[in-house]
Amino acid sequence: MLMNTGLDPSDALNLRRDQIDGETIWGVRGKTGVDVAIPIGLTLHAALKQAPQHDAPALLANSRGEQWTDNGFSTVWHRFKTGLEAEGLIQPGPTLKGLRHTVATTLREAGLDERRIADLPGQKTLSMARHYSRSANLAAKNRATMATLETENARRARIVKPAAKSVKPEPKGKSA
Repeated sequence: MLMNTGLDPSDALNLRRDQIDGETIWGVRGKTGVDVAIPIGLTLHAALKQAPQHDAPALLANSRGEQWTDNGFSTVWHRFKTGLEAEGLIQPGPTLKGLRHTVATTLREAGLDERRIADLPGQKTLSMARHYSRSANLAAKNRATMATLETENARRARIVKPAAKSVKPEPKGKSA
């Protein structure tokens, strides 16, 4: 859920099943009160479909079919993460909250603007989108930007022609 939405862990744990309308999760960011409308992508759709059925009103439930507590979810995450680290499947150190950074970084590297990055997880300000995506590797994006600059510079160099007439205003007192 977190890796496919950019939601804060507490917001994800508080989502209710009745907040899914078709292919969209409708919610409110707890910290800021910002409304979120998160389309359910193919990966999240498949994960939700494979999740065990339960009767809890919460979207995410533990193995007993009850809504997760923050501590319970964190404990299970830590065990899961430690196993993945031991198998060499992930680098050491990811946190649940850090997945928001991963989502924002991924979107920035893909070239999305800060407003779109902020809107998905319900960040109120662009500065938060900047903060969450600050470690993005922009080399590929900057190569594309440089290619555009090179093309524009070449185009402008071809169309600039010296003019016989100056564009500077004539000195005072002299007129044609």
